[in-house]
Amino acid sequence: MRAGTKNYRGIILSISQKDKSAIAALSLIGQKRVIPGAVTLYKVEVEPAALERTIGRLQDNMAERWLHIRGFYVHFYRDKELIVAFKHRVFRAHAYDKTTWEEMIEYGKSVHTPERQLDFFPCTVEQETY
Repeated sequence: MRAGTKNYRGIILSISQKDKSAIAALSLIGQKRVIPGAVTLYKVEVEPAALERTIGRLQDNMAERWLHIRGFYVHFYRDKELIVAFKHRVFRAHAYDKTTWEEMIEYGKSVHTPERQLDFFPCTVEQETY
């Protein structure tokens, strides 16, 4: 898929979901093990017509914590659009303009997301590494 595509790409951390079948139900296009046997990043593709429903399902299934980690989110991107969904809040921003990220970064900190994880990487197709 190239920039300008109609579908969204999304990144989901395995431990962010209570029931892993929520991830299996999506169109998986890549995965990267972060901690072998424990944590995997999944890259998915979602059609625009299914995006809001998909976000709602992932939010409903989102874990409150895993060990000491809290403040999970999933994020989706398409062209210049970036959508970040925490358990109780969804933000829309410009993928290339980090000044539009300020509110969602502050919210992430308020729900105990580690600041280093609020980079929403990748947030464009060009940044993808897997």
